[in-house]
Amino acid sequence: MAKFTFDVDPEFLRSLGRLADVDRIAPKMLDEAVPILEANVKVEVSKHKRTGNMYKSIKRTKTRKSKNGAYYVMVRPTGNAATYMDNQGKIHERAKPYPNMSILAHLEYGTSNISPTPILTKAIEDSRKAVYDKMQEVFNREVDK
Repeated sequence: MAKFTFDVDPEFLRSLGRLADVDRIAPKMLDEAVPILEANVKVEVSKHKRTGNMYKSIKRTKTRKSKNGAYYVMVRPTGNAATYMDNQGKIHERAKPYPNMSILAHLEYGTSNISPTPILTKAIEDSRKAVYDKMQEVFNREVDK
């Protein structure tokens, strides 16, 4: 799974730290910004779509609070692929369903037979500014209330 990190303006963090209702604002920021990342992940995955199983399985999780108090949300493939496409383009049933997340990891990082294709890395980089801007917009809107 790809890790999404970004540098946040220190003044923004100070403002956020001063708020009494961080627990109300932080989930809203993530909830409104994550569709941007989800759309970009789907765009990148669609470029490598063969059977469509993984593309259809990409979903976001609910916003949650971790044990250390940080809020997070994930965009990832869910479920298992029951079919695969061979080199000739023919679709076959798999003997045993294979997790879509594992297939994406193989694509992202490569294997001994597959060279890496940075799908998640590109989606994250393409989303970074738009996600940050959306989070800033939500923060400003909520603080001004």
